[in-house]
Parts: sequence; C-alpha cells; structure tokens
Amino acid sequence: MKESLLLLNALYFLFGATMYMGTMWVLRFFLYPTWRTLTPDNVDDHFGVPTTEATRFFTVVVPLMFVSGVILVWSEWGEWYVALSAVCLAGIVLLTWVGQVLIIPINKRIRAGDFDGAAGLTPLLIRWMRLNDIRFLGSTVTWAAIVWYVVAKGDLLGALK
Repeated sequence: MKESLLLLNALYFLFGATMYMGTMWVLRFFLYPTWRTLTPDNVDDHFGVPTTEATRFFTVVVPLMFVSGVILVWSEWGEWYVALSAVCLAGIVLLTWVGQVLIIPINKRIRAGDFDGAAGLTPLLIRWMRLNDIRFLGSTVTWAAIVWYVVAKGDLLGALK
C-alpha cells in the first residue's frame, strides 16, 4: 500500500512537471514570436486571457507539487534517489519564486494597461519573455529529474500490485 501511494505521489509530480514544462515550451516556441507584435488593443486577448487561465490552473497544481516534492525527498532520504527528488523540489521552488516575485507583477501591469502605449508594452513583454526563459529551462530540468526518478525506480506496474 505504501509503495502504491508513493508511486501515485511521484506520478502526480510527473503530471505537474509535464504540464509546467509543456506550457513553457508552447510559450517559447509558439506564442513568443507573435507576442512581439502585440498592441494595447489586442494584448488582453493574446496575453491577458492565457496568463490568467494558466495562473488559475497552476494555483491548484503547484501547491500540491510542493507537498509531493517534500514527500519525494522524505521517502528517499538515505538513498541516491534523494538527489533526483531534491532537484524536483528545488525546481518547483525556483519556478514558483520566479513566477510569483518577478513575473506576476508584470502580468498585473500588462493586464491593467499600466504601460505607455505600444512603446511601453513591448519592453514589458520582452522582459516577461526573458524571465520566462528561466522558467523554460527550470521546468525542463525539473521534468527531466522526475522522469529520471520514475524510470530509475523501475517496475511501475509491479509497484501497484
């Protein structure tokens, strides 16, 4: 039973890390190129709505990832797997700090129209994209760590028996 719960915990972290990394990859490769041309007239449709929805989604997923990351570290204490678990936990801490402290204030400014026309919007969006490049890299490393962890643990189906 304990093994099954620990497996579900790791799979939840894998789910969250996959969603986070996927979101960052979509931003970087598909949305960034179009966001350089946003104007005050269309920024809400193409920036405001997606960032609001992402924030709403990750406000539920990420706190549970913190709990899951702590359980990963605790359950692997004394084993070499703890290194991968620690990378997972540190990754979600870093991603959250960058998001909450550095990116969310820019989101609020852009959504509130707190910039001086297109000339003020573009630098904010560029700063936002550069900060999210940190999350792009961090989410990729976090995802790789949880995948490595799950693969290294092996026999996932056997753990459910």
